[in-house]
Amino acid sequence: MSRQLTVDDVLNKYLSMKENEGARSDVRSAFNAHISPMLGKLRVADLTTDRLRNWRDVLSKKPKRFRTGKSSVQNRIVVVDPADEEGMRRRRDSTNRILTVLKAALNWAYHQRLVTDDTAWRLVKPFKGTTAARIRFLDTAEQNTLLLASSGALRRLIAAGLMTGARFGELARLRVSDFDRVNGSIFIAKSKSGKPRHVPLTDGGTELFSTLAADRGTNEFLLTRDNGKQWKSGEYREQYKSALAFANLEHMTFHELRHSYASTMVRAGAGLIVVAEALGHSDVRMVTKHYAHLAPSFVAETVRRTAPNLSAVW
Repeated sequence: MSRQLTVDDVLNKYLSMKENEGARSDVRSAFNAHISPMLGKLRVADLTTDRLRNWRDVLSKKPKRFRTGKSSVQNRIVVVDPADEEGMRRRRDSTNRILTVLKAALNWAYHQRLVTDDTAWRLVKPFKGTTAARIRFLDTAEQNTLLLASSGALRRLIAAGLMTGARFGELARLRVSDFDRVNGSIFIAKSKSGKPRHVPLTDGGTELFSTLAADRGTNEFLLTRDNGKQWKSGEYREQYKSALAFANLEHMTFHELRHSYASTMVRAGAGLIVVAEALGHSDVRMVTKHYAHLAPSFVAETVRRTAPNLSAVW
């Protein structure tokens, strides 16, 4: 091991490896924004548990940064009031995700024998109690209401999200050749985890993608804007927000359509491993964390059958 190896050296090696495997490139921007400024120039050999805990704590108190367009002169930030419990929970939850990525890079270096001791970061734990108690999702009636409140390219984008559980970026990259009409599935080659997957489609999903692929070249994008151009990040937001308002639905992000897809499957009795596979997760931990309580449960059914069931004028 070179004792001169810096955190930035490790991050760049790790990111190059992950990007070659097909992982999403926006992870690099998280490194550049949240890790490199405070830790990048430090030698890995000089990292200590106290130094990493201090970085974690400082990061959790920093203003929230919002994504802005390429033409923006500066980032949009919002300072979170320490008395705002929900705001602080969100900041700590975000910090936990960044800490997880940093530890993944450092652990990779340790397993590659680029460093000889992992004690400094192994002892740094994420903040507790940051998991949101409620995952928002639309039931089937609300999904149909949202579709009726939208039109054109936006309606097709929302329908694709609801019937595949795919992330916006995954949908925007789909090409005609990724749709398998015979087997009724789409192929997502590049995902957040770097793991490609085939997503089976319902009859409605097959009908949607058949319409999208009709009379199109194999290399053309399946989902495009009304002007025929590929969807770019954020271009749907205003229309999407308007559709939610018109449908009289609580505001939710496009990503939460993915929750609606998973929740609908779980409540209908799909096994958690099936849902995890469809979403592209490597195991059932995230699915269990967010959706297990929705699954038909022997305990819940027994309680409802045997517990006191009182009736009166309330």
